[in-house]
Amino acid sequence: MKKFTLFIILTLIALPIKAGEIPTGAKLSLEDCINLTLKHNPTLQAASLNTQVQQNRLAQTRANYLPQVNGNASYSRSNQEGASGWSDAKDGYSSSISASQLIYDFGKTGLSNKIQKNNVYSSQQDEQSTINDVIYKLKQAYYGVLNAEESRNVYAGSVEQYQEQLKRAKAFYDVGTRPKIDVTTAEVNLNNAKLNLIKGENALKTAYYNLTNVMGVYDQNPSFTLVKKNTIPEYNITIDEALKEAQKNRPDLLSLQYKLENAKKNVDLAKTGFAPSLTANGSYGWSGQDFPLYDRWSVGAGINVPIFSGLSTVNQVKEAKNNMQVAYANLTAKEQAILLDIKTCYFNLEEAKTRIPLTELSRKQAQENYDLAVGRYKVGVGNYIEVKDAEITLSNAKLSYISAVFDYNLAIANLERAMGKR
Repeated sequence: MKKFTLFIILTLIALPIKAGEIPTGAKLSLEDCINLTLKHNPTLQAASLNTQVQQNRLAQTRANYLPQVNGNASYSRSNQEGASGWSDAKDGYSSSISASQLIYDFGKTGLSNKIQKNNVYSSQQDEQSTINDVIYKLKQAYYGVLNAEESRNVYAGSVEQYQEQLKRAKAFYDVGTRPKIDVTTAEVNLNNAKLNLIKGENALKTAYYNLTNVMGVYDQNPSFTLVKKNTIPEYNITIDEALKEAQKNRPDLLSLQYKLENAKKNVDLAKTGFAPSLTANGSYGWSGQDFPLYDRWSVGAGINVPIFSGLSTVNQVKEAKNNMQVAYANLTAKEQAILLDIKTCYFNLEEAKTRIPLTELSRKQAQENYDLAVGRYKVGVGNYIEVKDAEITLSNAKLSYISAVFDYNLAIANLERAMGKR
């Protein structure tokens, strides 16, 4: 029943926001998209609920410090067959209140409480790790929209250029200075450009739907746009600084550190299986066959001493020690993985940063080459093949520049994720 109730709560609060809750024509910044994601993404809500589950378990372990009180009441009616036959039926009443209090168990309850505290801390770090991963996906989707939008604009520009080229080719053909093949080629190129524009429009729609999916937003036709800020931000950090940040902030690393600490405590907890436990108890009750009932009470203390458990405790200690070694290995593996992750992300960022000025120079050179080819064609010196090749080179140069800028922003986001930042 508890699991079913938790499932219903999770289902209700994890529903994405409905269409129209983002005003039509709204302009969303990256921070706006992040806030929507933190509020509505169901993966993050599930991670938050898991942390709450661990907190509830901590409260349960603390209950062992408090007295355990129980109440009991019963009624019975019975008779008995004797030598002279059945006796009259008699009523029986009894009620009682009992309480017990753990006095000392050689640290077993205290260790259990500390272990569960670490489980809460570990769960909180796991939640933060989930947040970081989802926010990185959000940034991927956000920059994906900007990339698709810029690419669509390039395709739209190509359509306009080919339309102008078609008009020019027709004009030259009409006066007899250019052959019919120039017109036919221009028409084919225009149709191809229109096909590329259709693909670009579709890619942009898909990018928007991917963004809304990560944000947890349900909208049949996304009607918002994204705010374009500085698309080439300054970002300077050394690889040593990035490593220090990761060692300090990576939530998955911190989570494994808590799990290792718990593994050590579990060894001590297993050893308490050899120790006795001391409890105090008391009860007060009433019983009898008729009212008023007779009072009765009792108080006492007990000690439970484990003598032989079939080597169960011995093997529990061995198991706990093995689990501790596993935790050590997992932590070491994560440290090595983080080192590799930081280096890979850092070098990818350096590469992306280097590509931007090179692709920008190529774009400028391609624009100059295109302008020269068009100019030569206008005065009758060049041919249409030069114009076509120059236009293709220019479009590819523009797309390469857009891709370089997109990769640079994504490389920054990936390095921040690797450092444990959102």
